[in-house]
Order: sequence, then structure tokens, then C-alpha cells
Amino acid sequence: MAERKGRLLEKSYVLIPFVLVCAGVLAAALAPLLRIAVYAIRGKDVAMHRVVYRAGEIFALLLFIAFRKYLKSQVKTSINPKQNPPGRPFIGGFLLGLMGLLAIAAVMAILGGARFMNPRLETSAFWEAFGAALGTGIAVAVFEEIFFRGIVFQGLRADLGTGLAAILAGAFFSLVHFMYPRELPKVSGSDPLGGFKVLWHAFDRFGNFEEILPFAIGLFLIAILLTVAYLRTSALFLPMGIHASIVFFTKLDRLFFVPGKKASSLLFGSPDAYPSFLKGVDAIPTWIVTFVLTIIVAMAGQRFKSKRGQGPSPRRGAAGAD
Repeated sequence: MAERKGRLLEKSYVLIPFVLVCAGVLAAALAPLLRIAVYAIRGKDVAMHRVVYRAGEIFALLLFIAFRKYLKSQVKTSINPKQNPPGRPFIGGFLLGLMGLLAIAAVMAILGGARFMNPRLETSAFWEAFGAALGTGIAVAVFEEIFFRGIVFQGLRADLGTGLAAILAGAFFSLVHFMYPRELPKVSGSDPLGGFKVLWHAFDRFGNFEEILPFAIGLFLIAILLTVAYLRTSALFLPMGIHASIVFFTKLDRLFFVPGKKASSLLFGSPDAYPSFLKGVDAIPTWIVTFVLTIIVAMAGQRFKSKRGQGPSPRRGAAGAD
């Protein structure tokens, strides 16, 4: 019986959902206690939904580590600085992503979809915001690339091949960003079921798929860009750099960039995207620039690799049939 379960968990399309469900249940069950612990350490209250989501991410990563013998992934090789020096691909990816984002901003400004403004911040406040955005961008990029491209995509690729794995992992990356309800449930800190209430409402937005579809398309295209960046370099540092630039720009653009008064939602996307980090993802210029960046990375991705970096040689059993 144990051997049969082991063979079942060797299938990535079984192991990954199993781990995610377990992580969600653990996070929901322990969220009230974790919220109290965070308050005791930081001295301020944290919303229950934030505790559930962050705890779920951490538990998922820990469970994947625990089940690593069943996981057909080369994460360690993908982030090994000796085999793949991170400097050139990460910085190159960050600059490439930033150039693409500035191009989107310029196009939207020229066409009236948005306008630039003076942030009117003191120098110290600006650099504080800059540092916070950069730190958040790097942290989010490292965690999410290890998870989405390092674990989910590589695991699915081993069983399903590159093409189907890219589509499924991209769809998962896209849809998971909508597990954030418009109306958060009112949960008291002492409610032992508070975490489960948050988890239940996390799927509310899927009931109105027409609303999230434009954003889902944009996120899917970004996921394909990041997957191609991994495939062209056999490492996660290039997609980490691109991803970090996106988060960095998203954190800062509200200081310099506001939607135009006569902006077309059909062309430039919704001006009141929710959550706010999705702003612009549903815009047609974003889709076009993302597609162009994907072509650039597909054609010139090898140039982002460090000269002394050697990509891993995937085992036939791990690489799967492409």
C-alpha cells in the first residue's frame, strides 16, 4: 500500500495539488495562532488573510522540501551559483524587464492611457520607497521563481513535457493571483475558524470569470516569458531578474504614473484593478510588449548567461519528453 502511494506521489500532477491542499489546510488551521505570534513579535495586528496567504506559501515550500524525493525538479542546480553565476542574468533580466515596463508606460502616456506626474516626495522618502520596492521585488521574485518555475514547471515538465507543462504552470501562476476576494470576511482575532473563512472566500472572484479574464491573459503571457527565460538559460536567475523588475516597477509606478482621464478600458485596462498590483496587466500594450520580450529572450537568452556559467545537463528521466 505504501509503495503504491509512493508511486502515485511520483506523478507531479498528483504531488503538486496534494501539497497545495495540505499547505492551505495547515495555514488556515494555524492562522489564528500565527496571527497572535506575529502581533507579539511586531507589536501590531496583521490581517487574517495576509497571515493565511503567507503561511500557505511557507508551508507549501516546506512540504515540497519534505517530499523532495518524489519531486522531479532541478531547483538546486537551477540556483547553484557555481554552475550558474547569478550576477549577469539577474541584472540583465532586471534591466530588460525595466526597459519593457518603461516602454509600456511611454506608449500608454503617448496614447492618452496614462500620464506622468511629479511624485513631490522628499529625498529621504523617495529613497526609502525605492529601497522598499527593490527589496520587495527581489524577495518576491526569488520565492515565486523557485516555486513556479523551479518546482511546479520543472515537476510537470518531467511528466508531461515542456509544452504542456508551460501551459499548465502558466495557467496556475495566472489564476493563483486571483485568490484574493474583493470583500474580505470579517474575522476576529479569537475566531478559531477565521483562517478557514478566509480560505473559503479566496475563491470568490472565480465566480465572475469575465472580470478576471483580461488580467489572466496578461499574467499568463508574463508566465510564458519567465518560463522561456528559464529554458534559454537553464537557470532561474534571468526570470528572477525580470520578475523582480515587474514587482519593483509596480511598487513605484503609483508615485509617477496615473491613469489618463480619457483612457479606454478596452485598450488600457481597468483603472481600478484589484488587487492594485494587477494594474496594467490587462492592458493591450502590456500584452504586446510582453510578447516582444518573450521573442527577444527566446532568440538572445544565451547572451544573458555568465561566460563561466554552465547550465545543467538534465537527466533524461527528469527532463521528460518535449
